Amino acid sequence: MECVQPIMPARSVAVILALALPIGGSAACRSESTLPPAIAAYRASFAEAVGTGFTTTLPRTQLSRRLQGCRVLWLGDHHRSSRLHALQQELLRELAEQKVPMVLALEAIGQQDEPDVVAFLRGEMEMNELRTRVRRRWPGSWLDDRELDPWHYQGLLSFGKRTATPVLALEPTPRLPIDRRDAHIATAVQAAAHAYPDRLVVVVVGQAHLIGEGDLIARTGLPNFAIGGEVPATLAGSAPSSRQRGDLLASDGGLWWFSDLL
Repeated sequence: MECVQPIMPARSVAVILALALPIGGSAACRSESTLPPAIAAYRASFAEAVGTGFTTTLPRTQLSRRLQGCRVLWLGDHHRSSRLHALQQELLRELAEQKVPMVLALEAIGQQDEPDVVAFLRGEMEMNELRTRVRRRWPGSWLDDRELDPWHYQGLLSFGKRTATPVLALEPTPRLPIDRRDAHIATAVQAAAHAYPDRLVVVVVGQAHLIGEGDLIARTGLPNFAIGGEVPATLAGSAPSSRQRGDLLASDGGLWWFSDLL
C-alpha cells in the first residue's frame, strides 16, 4: 500500500444539519452518556467506519519510506490519552531524525493565536508567556486544560521550536459549529499543503473527524497516510496476537493504528 488518494465524499444535507453543534475544549472528551445525541452519533459513525478487522502490518521503521509521495500525515487524537501522545511524539522525533521536512497543523491552538505561536517558535517568548496570552482569550485553552493532556500540546509546540518546524492552527477558537468545522479544517490543510509544497503536513486532530460523518481525509483530497488514535473496542478485539511493538496495523476501514495501544 502506498499513499492513499481519497475519494471526495458526497454530503447529506440532513446529516449536516443534524450535527450543527460545536465540538471543542473539554466537552470533546465527555463520556458518550453525557454527549448531545448529534455528537454521540458523530462519534459512533467514526467507530463504525474504522472497520472490524486488521489487514496489514507495517514496521514503523518503514514509515518514512511509505510517506514518500504523501502530502499529509494524519495523526488522529484522543485528547486525554497520554499513552497515545507518547507514541505520537516518539514518531515525530523519529521522522525528524530521518530528516523528513514537516509542518505541524494542530487542532490544539486557535488561528487567532498564530502570531503568538510564531513568536514562541522564534524564541521571542517562553511557554509560560504563550500559555498566559492564549488563556486570556481562550479560558479553555488546550495548553492548560488538565481534563485533557496539556503537556502533550505544549510538547508539540516545543518540538516545533526545537526542530524549526512551522506550526499552524487548523481553525478558530471558540470552535465553529460542526457543520462548518470539518470543511474549514479541510481547507486549512489544503492551504498548508499549498504553502509548504516541500514539507509533509502533519495534522493532529480529534480522530472522530477523520472518517465517518466528518470524513476529513476525503474532504481534503490529498495523498495521505492516516493513523488513528485510541482503538475503538469493536476493532480492538480483532487485534492479531503476533503483533510486535512498533508495528502499525491497518484496519479494513482504511486507518492505521499503533500496535502498542492494542
